[in-house]
Amino acid sequence: MESDLNDSLTGKRIIAIDYGLKRVGLAICDELHISITPLKVLQTDSDKFWDELMNTIRHENASAIVIGIPERLDNQKTEVILKIEEFISDLKGKSSLDIYEFDESFSTKRALETMISIGKSRKKRSKKGSKDNIAAAIILRDFLDELD
Repeated sequence: MESDLNDSLTGKRIIAIDYGLKRVGLAICDELHISITPLKVLQTDSDKFWDELMNTIRHENASAIVIGIPERLDNQKTEVILKIEEFISDLKGKSSLDIYEFDESFSTKRALETMISIGKSRKKRSKKGSKDNIAAAIILRDFLDELD
């Protein structure tokens, strides 16, 4: 990524979103971009979804948003990709923060591998939404690594 982008994000907390059809995972980094914290999982069908999302972004003092979007080699737009694009459009209407799209291919699979490596039990790994905020943290880590 360009150094201009790196410069514009230096010293800013960035929130990452792993958007799914049923759940949205959230993670945030500190101003130095050293630590990343998985935050929470929101249900997309909740009446309070947008309020919860926008309140979390404000509460965490985020200055930018990274949204994972899976890149496909064939450039086909799947249902998930179309929904993510719709979500990004809606989010742009509700927030003035800079929004960056970042390839999230395999982030959920890597989240599962991470949970296994840190010793999460099969029961905790299979809990609905348990991988979503970790996938958001992986998206954010990969995004920050690209800035360097």
